[in-house]
Amino acid sequence: MSIFKQHHRAKITSQPFPGEWESILESGWGLWPRLNDQERATLRDTIQILVDEKYWEGCAGVDVDDRTKVLIAAMAGTLLLDRPLGYFPNVHTILVYPAAYVQSQERVGSDGLVHTGSSNLGEAWYNGPVVLSWKDAEESALHPGRANNVVQHEFAHTLDMQTGMTNGTPPMRSKDEYGRWHEVMTTQFAEVLACYERGGRDVIRAYGVTNVAEFFAVTTETFYDAPVALNAHRPALYDAFREFYGVDPLQWFDGHA
Repeated sequence: MSIFKQHHRAKITSQPFPGEWESILESGWGLWPRLNDQERATLRDTIQILVDEKYWEGCAGVDVDDRTKVLIAAMAGTLLLDRPLGYFPNVHTILVYPAAYVQSQERVGSDGLVHTGSSNLGEAWYNGPVVLSWKDAEESALHPGRANNVVQHEFAHTLDMQTGMTNGTPPMRSKDEYGRWHEVMTTQFAEVLACYERGGRDVIRAYGVTNVAEFFAVTTETFYDAPVALNAHRPALYDAFREFYGVDPLQWFDGHA
């Protein structure tokens, strides 16, 4: 990181956190009062940097105001509470749609067919924008605990992309961690897939076994948004994500499960 960027970030975070933004978090993000003082302090800095550094654009008539930016930045910032991964350096633009939107670009699905006109709640492009449905992002903020957070899902993809590939293995803290990560993720992916193939259900929703990249993203939102259920039903997966992200969301949901 350049000295200029370091200086600019230090200048941004030295400024008082706006009182209006604090009110937005208090009224609009159900997780905010459950965080401890250090976590809230870290997130305030992260929010200020993400709001300042990213280009925010509303689509289809959305007015991207402070409430939109602060709540999205707060939820994305939970992924960075203890991760030395910068501030999503591969994300420069955040596009916000009013609700689910239709993606007109052709894509190849898991069935091998080319699809157009699919309805999306969010997308993350390699070295491109993160695209979000504001309706779903706001619902994620207001009602934590549903194992369903589109912001955390899409920004998890951008962490995965930091290795140059989207393969469910984001940058680890050390080389020693890759072997353990691969072992846990491979085993757990196979178990969840087998569960759905038998007609069962799992704490990781079915979309998570579309591929390994979606498994990482879906497990990330489950880890942050439904940690009690994830720890109860898939403790090995919970432990792997606790070690990776360096936080223990169980404490946030104690008494709120």
